[in-house]
Amino acid sequence: MTPTRVFVVAPTPMARAGLRSMLAGVEDVGVEVVGESGPPADEPAFSTAEVVLVADEELLDETALAVSEDGTQGLVLLSEEEGVTRLLRALPLRGWGVVPLDAPPEELGAAVAAVAQGLVVMPRAVADGALAEAPAVEELSEPPTAREGEVLGLLARGLSNKQIARELRISEHTVKFHISSLYAKLGVGNRAEAVSQGARHGLISL
Repeated sequence: MTPTRVFVVAPTPMARAGLRSMLAGVEDVGVEVVGESGPPADEPAFSTAEVVLVADEELLDETALAVSEDGTQGLVLLSEEEGVTRLLRALPLRGWGVVPLDAPPEELGAAVAAVAQGLVVMPRAVADGALAEAPAVEELSEPPTAREGEVLGLLARGLSNKQIARELRISEHTVKFHISSLYAKLGVGNRAEAVSQGARHGLISL
C-alpha cells in the first residue's frame, strides 16, 4: 500500500514532533510525513504532499493561501471550533477534514487517509448538526451532461485536472470548463462540495 504523503504545519517544534510521532505510530493506514513547518508555510515546501495537516485554526488562512489551487491537495485541521467547516468548504481542496484536538492516532490517521481520497471528515457532533439543518434535496434545474458526469466521477476519485484530462483524452482547459459548469449546475464552489452534492443527487456513489 502506497503511504499517504503528509506535511505538518504546527506553531511549535514540540507540536510538530508530537504529530509526526502520532502519525508514525498508525499501523492500519499508511502515512508518511514528508515535511513539517511552522508559520509561515509556503506552497513549494509541501507541494509533494497529498494532505496538509494544520494544528491550529489560527494558521488556516495563511496555510490555505499556499495550498495547491487546482484542488490536488487535501487539508486536515485540528480544531474544536464548529465554524471552521464553513471556511474549509470555501477552499479549493481535494478533500478536507476537522479532527478534535484530543483525537487518538488512529482517528487522525484515518482522517488523513480519507481526505487524501477526496472525502470530507468531521466530528460526529458537527456532522449531526449539519445533517439536521440540511434542506431537502431539490431537483437540479439542469442536470450534468454525460461528459460532466464522467468528470464528476473522476473528481470523486481524487484525480487532478491533469489526470482527468489524460483519462478522458481531452485538454486541461476543457476539463476546467466542465468543472466550472458542474459547479454552476450543482450550486457549489469547490471539489469536495461537488462530490458531496453529486452523491446527494445520486449522480455518483461513494
